[in-house]
This record gives sequence, structure tokens and C-alpha cells, in this order.
Amino acid sequence: MNCSFRLLVSFCFFLLGLSASTFGQSTVPKAVISDDQAKVLLGQRVILEAERDGYMSVHKIVYSPTGKHFVVIACGFECTDNSGFLFSADGRRKREFTGRWDQLFADKLEWSADSKRIYYYRINSTGADPPKSAPAEGWIAVDVATGRKSSGAARPLEKNKPYSVFDTADGLAVRATPGPTGKELGRLASDAKDVYVTGSTRRVGNSFWIPIKANSLAGWVNQRYLFSLSSRPKL
Repeated sequence: MNCSFRLLVSFCFFLLGLSASTFGQSTVPKAVISDDQAKVLLGQRVILEAERDGYMSVHKIVYSPTGKHFVVIACGFECTDNSGFLFSADGRRKREFTGRWDQLFADKLEWSADSKRIYYYRINSTGADPPKSAPAEGWIAVDVATGRKSSGAARPLEKNKPYSVFDTADGLAVRATPGPTGKELGRLASDAKDVYVTGSTRRVGNSFWIPIKANSLAGWVNQRYLFSLSSRPKL
């Protein structure tokens, strides 16, 4: 009887400890945008501020799939040439991964499925000339642990996940075979949504092509012009 009682007490303490741990995790506040869109708040702390950190307003907060980090997208010129700030979930380790000429196009930012990389669509700032060594505009990968940048042109796209078309004036050509010389089967509108990936990426020259299906249209498109619809703010 005494042994059973001791086991019961030990089990109760275990449950209490587990509950306390879970409660502690659940009380970590989420980053939010202030009413005037000038600040990012984490609880009572101001972790980002327009005047201090050099932007016009806060556009969006996007958490990583693991929830261990988040990115703040801050508006620059007309909220098109934007800045990106990376934080750990506790609001520390602030790192701006864009720069004076190296800007994030609108909200075109994605997390890798394992949360180890950020992908953002880089454009040249309208207010600063890029150096001659600047990479071409397009997708850039940022290593979350080191901050190191590399080309994100071959970023993996996920099946069963909706994508949208962007940065195309005349729509996006859907071709019978991968590459710019493949027979054109039709075009997706320049703002088409609910585009689904059906296979793996294939490199053709310096571009990367992926098979998709959108309504009744199926074929290959240049994946540079696709953006994940599920890369939305998680506040």
C-alpha cells in the first residue's frame, strides 16, 4: 500500500511538472504589430520600431514552421522595396538580412519546411544603386543559423500546397516540356492562384522548371514566378 501510494505521488508530481513545462511554453507571447503599424511588440517589449530601425511601417510577421523564429517584413518605398528582420521566438537575436540596395519584393518570403532557411525574392532598391558584383534579382536563400546567403533559384516547392503567380506582366506560360522552348499550352493569369505542384524541379540552362496543375491546365512553368500562398503571417 505504501509503495502504491509513493508511486501515485511520484506520478502526480510528474504530471505537474509536465503541465508546468507546457504552460511555460504556451505563455511565450507572439510578436504582434502595433495599432499604428510602426512597432513590433512581444508582450510589453518593443523589439522593432520604425524611426529607430529605418523603415516606414510593419507589413507582415511570418513565423517559421517550428515556431522557433519569425521574420518581420517592414515596408520601404510603397511597401514594395521592403526590409526583412529575423528574430528568435523570444524576440532576441535580431538580424536584418536585407540591405540598402538588397531589398525584399513586397511579401515574397517563404520558409523552408525544416525552418533552416528563409527564401526571399530579392530586388534592387529604387533608392540605391547595387554594386557591380550584386546578384541578379530573384530568389535568395538565407541560412538561419549563419546568415549566409546563396541562390534560392532551385528552392524546393511542395506538393499539395497552393502557389500563386507573381512578377509577370503577361501571365505565366505553361509548356508541354520544361524550358523556354517547349510548346506553350496556355497561360496562367499574372495573379493566378491555386497553382499546385505535381512533380519535381528540373533545371534547363540557368532556369528551373516544375510541373503544375491549375484547374484544367497542366504542364511545366518557370518556378521563379511562383510564390507560396501558405506563407502568410501567423500572428
